[in-house]
Amino acid sequence: MPSLPAPAEVLPLPPGGELKKHVGAVHVKGQLSLLQRKVSNVLLLRAYEDLPNPEVFEHEIKLRTLAEVSGFDSNDHALLREALEALAGTTITWNILDAEGAEEWGVSTFLAQAVVKGGVCRYAYAPDLRRKLYNPEVYARINLAVQERFGSGYALALYENCVRFRKVGSTGWIGLDRWRDLLGVEPGQYPAFKYLNRDVLKPAVEEVNRYSDIHVELHRKREGRRVSALRFSVRENDQLALDLGSAATKAAAQASATGEFPDNLPDPRALAPDAEALLGPLQRRLVAFGLSQAQALDLSTEFDAARVARNLDHVEAEVQARQDTGRPVHNVPAFTVAAVRGDYAASGGVAPVVQQAKDKRVQAKQARAQRARQREEERARAARAERERGEAYARALDEAFDSLPEAGQDALSARAAVRMKTEAPQVYAWYQAELADGTEEAAMRPSVRTTLRAIRRDLLAADGEGP
Repeated sequence: MPSLPAPAEVLPLPPGGELKKHVGAVHVKGQLSLLQRKVSNVLLLRAYEDLPNPEVFEHEIKLRTLAEVSGFDSNDHALLREALEALAGTTITWNILDAEGAEEWGVSTFLAQAVVKGGVCRYAYAPDLRRKLYNPEVYARINLAVQERFGSGYALALYENCVRFRKVGSTGWIGLDRWRDLLGVEPGQYPAFKYLNRDVLKPAVEEVNRYSDIHVELHRKREGRRVSALRFSVRENDQLALDLGSAATKAAAQASATGEFPDNLPDPRALAPDAEALLGPLQRRLVAFGLSQAQALDLSTEFDAARVARNLDHVEAEVQARQDTGRPVHNVPAFTVAAVRGDYAASGGVAPVVQQAKDKRVQAKQARAQRARQREEERARAARAERERGEAYARALDEAFDSLPEAGQDALSARAAVRMKTEAPQVYAWYQAELADGTEEAAMRPSVRTTLRAIRRDLLAADGEGP
């Protein structure tokens, strides 16, 4: 027979009965370019380990390292200085509830200062912001290999605002105007939702799903005919084989070896806050009624706190009242969702026959969702198997090259260079310059080594020298 936790285990609302829709939220508000957003993440990663140390006020990074790890190949450091200037004028706000429900609101610029001299950038964060940025519960770092793939600032902004919820499964409902701010849409731009959706949201969602390690899906909430709020469901993108050997990631790894970055760059998936850290008292109470974390976040941000709380009280009373009758509540989570959506507490509840019909529909929907998840898992397994076959084949081609005599390796590398000259002239120019300097292949820049290795594999496969 279904039951609920004892009343003492159901967490109350914070004082005043109000609950912010996003607990532990740090939001960047400003129209940042793609380069500026990438630079901000690289600066944070460089400084991250020192952020909690009050004795470390400033952080340093070489401009060359900043450019390479940001995926910026140009030597025009004026663009990097413009990015630093933009970050010093970009506003960050936070609105956080502590364990006792006390609210803290704050505002700061992203950078308190930045100084460039002698090819080195010195920069600092405001003291309060340092503590917020270090806490993964309120700010999630991103994968450099993912960041490098984005070609749109809107896509990177969407990724940054969704990746924190990867362990919850949903961002919850956020007002449309707030999403405009978070994505960096300028005031007055795309006033009609259909144009915002066409030119900003759809392209950003497609780019995130194509190039990142999460998959997002847009959902809309309407008030009449107007779209008033959006939420994004978030899940791992298991079908995407991320190239963790990309240029930016290798540059970061090289910077780690020289002390520019912390050792052993962390996996952003491990840094993503747990669901409990992102859920407030009202959401945790919904979870106690059997809802998933994503359902709790969605429901508590779709309806006001007072409505949710009174219907939870109604459900608890109804479940207890029916325990000794012939019509107990068999599906407490489904009944809870229906009660909040239908505001049963305000209408005096719902007839059992109506609830039973709703329960059957919910169960049928859950069964369809389960079948869909199973199909998704099968596709993910097939994608992983295909990726592993491709990686094994590439390793075999590399081993075939290593087994060639030195003269054969030199000849194949020369053929690869001829093809590189046609297909990637800029990389070929770098390759020739490093050859002229006497640089060994293992010490050449990552883009040269990666391109050369890829072409040699193609040639070995074409020559029938592969496995």
